[in-house]
Parts: sequence; structure tokens; C-alpha cells
Amino acid sequence: MKKKKISIISPCYNEEESIIDCCEVIKKLFKNELNNYEYEHIIADNSSKDNSQNILEKIAKNDSNVRVIINQKNYGSQRSIFNALKYAKGDAIVLYMPIDLQEPPSLIIDFVKYWEKGYDIVYGFIKDREQSFFMKTITNFFYFLLNILSTSKIPKHISNFQLVDKTILKEMLNVDDKTPFVRILPFAISDNYYGFGYTWKKRLKGKSHEPYSSMFSTAINALISVSSPFRIVLYFGVLVAFFSIMFSLFSFIQLYFFRPDVGRGIPLIIISVFFLSGVQLFVLGFIGEYLTSINNQVRFKDKVVVKKTINTE
Repeated sequence: MKKKKISIISPCYNEEESIIDCCEVIKKLFKNELNNYEYEHIIADNSSKDNSQNILEKIAKNDSNVRVIINQKNYGSQRSIFNALKYAKGDAIVLYMPIDLQEPPSLIIDFVKYWEKGYDIVYGFIKDREQSFFMKTITNFFYFLLNILSTSKIPKHISNFQLVDKTILKEMLNVDDKTPFVRILPFAISDNYYGFGYTWKKRLKGKSHEPYSSMFSTAINALISVSSPFRIVLYFGVLVAFFSIMFSLFSFIQLYFFRPDVGRGIPLIIISVFFLSGVQLFVLGFIGEYLTSINNQVRFKDKVVVKKTINTE
């Protein structure tokens, strides 16, 4: 009986210190716990500037299970992952296994087990993060916005670390989106899913080479792709109305009962003008981002250009 195949996607950018470890961990996983399955480890290099490409070529020449895709330039992790998915030939696909191993590779065993039970999607969600308080707060706020603004049901704190059935992947690849947010696409296709919580680990080697500007851009694209800007305007309108009423009551009590010497109404007018102006600028900025996204979609598609592939035939 022919073994089922599992495809694993790993984006790579300047990860020369971590590549060998990642490949060895995946290889060991399928040699031991998952030895009843074939696998292909597809590594998409985003035009690394260090020695990553040379290391990948050497590994691929000695291991036919490792497929290498070298992009012409850095297209960002999300677009690189989505393009790499087009090369996957597995019965099930792990959408994202980071080279730095910050997601636990051992969880793939549970992913496969529950996929065999009939789930279309088996995903990981982050219970805790080994990172600074500031980054943890920013990340939690992003997930909060993602959940309240989404037009479809998305599990809380989901990551890209997911396994999907090949039927789900087929539908995902039909999505015509220049800037896809990979982690949410499966949930727009099927509600037959199961999740596992895990702790997002610190990097063992090297450091992240993704700039904050890229993270911010990814976050904005994610919010645009899952939400309606008019819903955001509505939420902010309700929020502004609530705070305006509360502040008006506070100002009335303070000015008319405790500080009658202060020009009545002046503080309220000044603060209200600044507050409402800020909200208007935020709303206009977000709508501008949304319109820019639409414009980018309908214009010429900036496709991911692949410079070289190894073992992908």
C-alpha cells in the first residue's frame, strides 16, 4: 500500500545558522514517529543575502525529500509561503514550519493524527509567548482586532502553523489575492477543524531578519483581508459616542460644581476637536489603506518570480 505524503512549507530569509537544524528535526520526525508517511520539505528562500542558499543547495543534493525554491527577490513571508504551496504534492500540507523552530515540530505528529481522524484543518494556537512584554502586548492587541473585526469565524490566536487537507489547499490556491494572509484562508473554506495550543519559543540561534515595517504591513493586510472598513467606522463611531457622553458628564460635574471659574465649555470643545480629528484621521487612513489594497489587486499582478528550484520536478 502506497504511503500518504505530508508536505511541509518553510519560508527562509538569512537563516544560515538554523537551516541544518530544521531539516534534521523534520527528517528525524519522519524517520521515527511518522515513519508510515512519506514527506517533502519545501523551503522557500526569499533571496537571502547570507550563505543560506548555498547551504540549501547542498542539503537538497543529498536529500531528495528537501525541495528548494529560491525567489528572485524578497517578497515577504506570506507571499513566499503562498507561492511555495503551489509546489506541494502531499495528501496533507503543513502550511508553515519556521526554520528557526519557534513552533514545536513535534506538534506535527498530533496534526497528522487528527487529520487522519477526518479533520480538514488542524491548527496551532499560541497560548503563551517567550518574548518581551511590549511585543506580547502588541501581538495580543492584533489578535484582538483580528477577531472582533473579522467577517468570518476565526479561532483565537491562530498561527500559520497549520495542517490542511489537499482538498483545502486546492481551494486556497484558487484565491486571487496579491497579498494573501495564509493563516485565515483555510477557515473561509471549511469549519471542520481542530486546534492545539502551544508556547511560542525563543529562537535558539540567530535573530529575526523581518523588520518591524514588514510586520506592520502584514498586520494591516491581515485586517483588511478579513474585515470591512465600514464595520470599523461603525465601531469607532459607537466608541466615540460613548466616550463623548461620559466626558460630557464628567466636564459638566467638574465645571458646574467644582470649578466654576473655568470658562464653561472651552475645555470640552478643545478636547473634543482634537479627539474627533484623531478619529477621523484614523478612519480615513484605514479606508485609504483599503482602497490602496483594492487598487493593487486590480492592477498588474506583481507575481513571485522564482529564480531557481531544486528537487521540485
